[in-house]
Amino acid sequence: MASLIGSIFSGSTGESADKIIAYNSTYGAAATAQAYFSAALTATTPEVRAFLAGYCSQSLTGHEEIMNYMIQKKWVNPYDQPENQLSTVVQESLSSFKAH
Repeated sequence: MASLIGSIFSGSTGESADKIIAYNSTYGAAATAQAYFSAALTATTPEVRAFLAGYCSQSLTGHEEIMNYMIQKKWVNPYDQPENQLSTVVQESLSSFKAH
């Protein structure tokens, strides 16, 4: 397992690997929360709706924790202009593709 992870991040320093993992985790947590939210909206029984809403809340909490970590590390600036935020996300996405 260590060799697999090492091969994925072979050219990355510890911090850049952490950054890549954090960005990917936020995308995954956001997608998970959206999926549970959509499922909760279409659920037919109150029990299933409550069950799915609980998972949605857990996903949102996880996303919030990762985002707070990224803000603390100054990888993300939530008060930046939207154009600059989008540019940063595109650059990070392209750099993660270049790392592989």
